[in-house]
Amino acid sequence: MSPPLALPIARIRLPRYSWPVVVILLSALIALCLSLRSIVLEIPLAQWLAALTLSNPLDLQQLVVREILLPRIAISILAGAALALSGVIFQQMLRNPLAEATTLGVASGAGLALKIGILWFPNLVDTAQEGLTFTGAALALGLTFFLAWRDAASPLRLILAGLIVSLFLGVVSSVLALFFHEQLRGMFLWSSGTLQNVGWDASIYLAPRFALCFGLALLLVRPFSLLALADENARSLGIPLAAFRILGMLLAVALAAFVVSAVGMIGFLGIAAPALVRLAGVRTYRARMLASIALGGVLLWLADQLTQVNPFFRNELPTGIVTAILGGPLMLWMLPKLRGMQGASGNELGKSVRRLAAPWLVVTAAVPVLCLAAWAALALGQNLAGWNWSSGAQLDALLPWRWPRVTAALAAGAMMAMSGTLVQRMTGNAMASPEILGISSGATLGVVMLFFFEPVPNHALKIGVAGLSAFVTLVVMLSLARRSAYSPERMILTGVALGTVLGALLSLAMISGDPRLGTLLAWMGGSTYAIAPVDALIACGLAVFLGLLIPLTVRWLDVLPLGEVTARALGVSLAGSRLAILVMTAILTGGAVLIVGPLSFVGLMGPHIARMAGFQRALSQLVASAMIGALIMVVADWLGRNLLFPYQIPAGILATLIGGPYFMWLMWRKTP
Repeated sequence: MSPPLALPIARIRLPRYSWPVVVILLSALIALCLSLRSIVLEIPLAQWLAALTLSNPLDLQQLVVREILLPRIAISILAGAALALSGVIFQQMLRNPLAEATTLGVASGAGLALKIGILWFPNLVDTAQEGLTFTGAALALGLTFFLAWRDAASPLRLILAGLIVSLFLGVVSSVLALFFHEQLRGMFLWSSGTLQNVGWDASIYLAPRFALCFGLALLLVRPFSLLALADENARSLGIPLAAFRILGMLLAVALAAFVVSAVGMIGFLGIAAPALVRLAGVRTYRARMLASIALGGVLLWLADQLTQVNPFFRNELPTGIVTAILGGPLMLWMLPKLRGMQGASGNELGKSVRRLAAPWLVVTAAVPVLCLAAWAALALGQNLAGWNWSSGAQLDALLPWRWPRVTAALAAGAMMAMSGTLVQRMTGNAMASPEILGISSGATLGVVMLFFFEPVPNHALKIGVAGLSAFVTLVVMLSLARRSAYSPERMILTGVALGTVLGALLSLAMISGDPRLGTLLAWMGGSTYAIAPVDALIACGLAVFLGLLIPLTVRWLDVLPLGEVTARALGVSLAGSRLAILVMTAILTGGAVLIVGPLSFVGLMGPHIARMAGFQRALSQLVASAMIGALIMVVADWLGRNLLFPYQIPAGILATLIGGPYFMWLMWRKTP
């Protein structure tokens, strides 16, 4: 018997350019199924025809579908398309695949401007909301370019400047929310990018504005396409580069501002949609723009539908949190693909700065200054009669309230500064710090998660969990940054991306509805007014104990900034030394975070000021950094207690308001 005839099986190979269509259609199909599921829960399928032909305004189910579900679908598609178009234009203008409204500070600037308008210019919010948000977004973008102008050709430098601007403006927004909680109550969910309870008015507002911007973008496709060429080639074709770049940036800023006005801040969609389109093989600007718009609308529609079916939380998740959780890993994945600053090395600590001839004499002379500041923080303050220097019996009555705060602030500042010094010397990166690298956010997330399982944890457990969380975050960050030889920009961007994910997870935990987490809100702002005497003593003891252990690592800290090859040649065990430093850094960061919250910039300012003052050797820099960090936090706590008396500004927030501009100044000077 002859063998059966083997028929060739044809393999289906889709052309590369058709993959975006497949992805868009598949995502749209999933989103459509989820949307139909939500509608069926309100109106059974058998009643759809009657609902369409005989609309009953008194039927609650029909009202929910018409006024809540359908408007939500419409605004998610519109907002996603607008954010994707904004991202594509930003990336084309700047030739930077990480550029979008969130990473350039545009969204934060628009949101802050809207909050300021609600508080002090309500008439503008009613009559010129677009102008208000556009102005805030444009000013934030201008600040980003101002910080990066000395090296504006570097994609890393530009994105780093934008993220720092976003971080600082976010802290300013937190301060406004702290003092004007009632007036801004309606903006809390809006700030996280929620699409709940959005009616047709949001779509009616956004649709014509998006259509106008889309029409302009289509008219400008050819000149915008030529901007991808080298500047010399574009000029040779007669293209006015400056004019078209400014026009494109204004168009992208306007789109982002319109979305912020309509639904709040939804980040990273402007990166995700164009990135997926590029990966699918779409190369021309026109095709990328059209595919990104379609994919952006579908992705936000799908993300919003997924937030409504999550089985883990009682409350519905804000869509902006979901996009942040997904956007952080996407940013980490794209970082190695960025060009610019490739050769930058993290080993910067050896660059020439003046060296003190007698550093220990300066340290000794600084001790009375720190003691005087602590004494002033205890004795000087405002009361109902005004400023008052307390002494005698009056001071004795105030000390039980003030000394725990001052002691805790001093210990937290010292620990955060020592932690920053350890990270900087281990990596050779003078712009590293626990706050910027996401280590503090990791410690905070660990403590918040602890409260789910242990509502009243003891101090040892809190310090242990915070230290372990900080350790894990630090290990992950260093493993990701090692590929770039701890390049300053890449290391900080890696930390910011990790911090974004951790911050979104933290927000996720805080909106879970668990009443046990309410007490954490003030602590997360870095407030010391709830510090008990035992907390202050534990913090002080932890700082002293670790401060006495750190000198054992001095030889490693002096050698590691010289590089791995030199360290091995001098007999330093890289694995053992780094592990010991990592453990101490994690415990120091965890202890400080428990007092002043996740962000203060003291871990950056203390070591940097000490190094620029001439403290070059590891031990002297550690001691000087600890004293400077302690002084900064004591002063921040004192100012927070008295500036707006009887109201109080948390010390962590006030230190961040000081440290943010300081970090911007470092960037502008391009100082390591």
